[in-house]
Amino acid sequence: MNAIQVTLLVFVVIESLSMLELYFLKDNPMFNGVGIFSGWEMSKRNPEVHALVCYLVNWLAGVKMIVISLVLVLAFMVPENTMLLGTIALAVTVSSFYWRLHPMLRAADKAGQVTPQGHSKRLSIMVAGLELSLFFAIGAQMVGL
Repeated sequence: MNAIQVTLLVFVVIESLSMLELYFLKDNPMFNGVGIFSGWEMSKRNPEVHALVCYLVNWLAGVKMIVISLVLVLAFMVPENTMLLGTIALAVTVSSFYWRLHPMLRAADKAGQVTPQGHSKRLSIMVAGLELSLFFAIGAQMVGL
């Protein structure tokens, strides 16, 4: 197994846990699901809003399942050049977290709408670690390690 395959498998594990949390542990405020937001509990008071939020959460979990499946195919079923290009695309798209999601999460965190406090910083560090591992694996593959 090469560095890209190992890194992609780590990505699959992380995303699988996130997907399972979105499907089955929505009220959990411990990790990175919808339960970290105070708005989740508030949405339950308005059935129309809660139905929309539930739909979007399940839609996100479904998209994660699609990505997980595609990353597994990428890791085990494609030629090395395709794996390399797919991993570069994955690294670029994961970095979009810092463009839209992180500023929103940081604002919610500062406003006290996220539990635990400081979650936006922890998640930012985790995503940065994932990005660095993807870039390391890409570099290792390119130099033939």
